[in-house]
Amino acid sequence: MNFQKSLKFSNWLNDFECDSFDLCKPFENIPGVSFFIKDTESRLLYMNRKFLPRIGLDSNEELFGKTDFDLFPPRLAEHFRRDDRVVIETKEPLLNILELVFNSQGLPDWFLTNKYPLVNKSGKVIGVIGSVRPYADKDNAASIGDLKWERDDEIGRGVSYIRKNFRKNIAISDLVKVSGLNHRKLHRGFIELFGIAPMQFITRTRIESACDDLLTSKKKLTQIAKDNGFYDQSSFTQHFRKQMKITPLKYRKQRGFS
Repeated sequence: MNFQKSLKFSNWLNDFECDSFDLCKPFENIPGVSFFIKDTESRLLYMNRKFLPRIGLDSNEELFGKTDFDLFPPRLAEHFRRDDRVVIETKEPLLNILELVFNSQGLPDWFLTNKYPLVNKSGKVIGVIGSVRPYADKDNAASIGDLKWERDDEIGRGVSYIRKNFRKNIAISDLVKVSGLNHRKLHRGFIELFGIAPMQFITRTRIESACDDLLTSKKKLTQIAKDNGFYDQSSFTQHFRKQMKITPLKYRKQRGFS
């Protein structure tokens, strides 16, 4: 859109005197896509309804003014805010950022995020607007690792290793070797960034993948357990019920898949 056309569109909006949030309504029902708006202090102003439950909120009234530090572990919030600052300071978008967000059940979900500068008529950046969609390529373990998480530090390397190998037997010693951290620093890093220990992160990654198998395949529980790195069906059921507060079979049936 050239400058003249952009100006005409802006004038039309002024003449129409529409509520700016009315322009957000069409995005509410796009399958699989969420969006958000932040100000220059990274305070959240708006998020579509479908994404709110993922962060434990029911309405935009609850959301308004909160920051990532109110919703996520500190180091993860710092990561999100750093990207916001890049967009605000460069006036350039960041596209297809691979990000990790824990859902309402405490399972790690991978998302692709796009962030754009929100600019007023004077050319001043007044915020960040972004879209979020699931990174749902779970057909095989290797494909999950095709996109690189931006955190190229020690913990980031550990997480990338888990993403690629969660279906296999992963020992803490493997993560120590990949990350370059000793056991204590590795444990502390996961706690600070995600609020859980490395082995818990591995287990939750396996459960998240198993949830997908339960709803998209007719595999038996024994096969799902094997495919997702659990020792056996009993171990799978035990870990699943502890995290999800329901057995795998009930989870499958409650969602209309049996």
